[in-house]
Amino acid sequence: MSIFDQSTPATMLCCLCGTAIPSNPASMCVNCIQTQVDITEGIPKQLTVQWCKGCERYFQPPNAWIFAELESRQLLAICLKRVRGLNKVKLVDASFVWTEPHSKRLKVKLTIQKEVFSSTIIQQSFVIEYVVQNLFCPDCQRTEAKLTWRAVAQVRQKIDHKRTFLWLEQMILKHNMQQYCVNISEKPDG
Repeated sequence: MSIFDQSTPATMLCCLCGTAIPSNPASMCVNCIQTQVDITEGIPKQLTVQWCKGCERYFQPPNAWIFAELESRQLLAICLKRVRGLNKVKLVDASFVWTEPHSKRLKVKLTIQKEVFSSTIIQQSFVIEYVVQNLFCPDCQRTEAKLTWRAVAQVRQKIDHKRTFLWLEQMILKHNMQQYCVNISEKPDG
């Protein structure tokens, strides 16, 4: 029996620091690879997200406003869709980092993987900070701006009974159109 028959893992020295490591195609230890290669390059670390303070919805481009609680899955999805460069890496994990609710900041911790050199996979975690920007959605903007509307309708009736007005009110409620009404006021004979 010779000494070459024993199965021992081949070790080599890291080309940068000289530490004994198992043989790999990069010829570097994990610490040296992480110092040499930044897999988060091209991914922004600070972004903005728009929030309507009137209806408490978040803006999802191009034109959707979505209800989402703080630290919910919906808000995490809105935040992740804003990050450019995630298509070049593999997203392993995403979670919120707690911040004060009044700070107007959201922090999301991402863990990503990417293959560097040849068949060497690096996993790295980092935090993206989102600044919450107050912005009125078009619906709230319409209600906040006084004396602005898209259409005005006046309904008048000179009859003792109010059946037509009751029917009109029921139709508005049935089709859920009261959410688009800015103001409904009652006047004499109308």
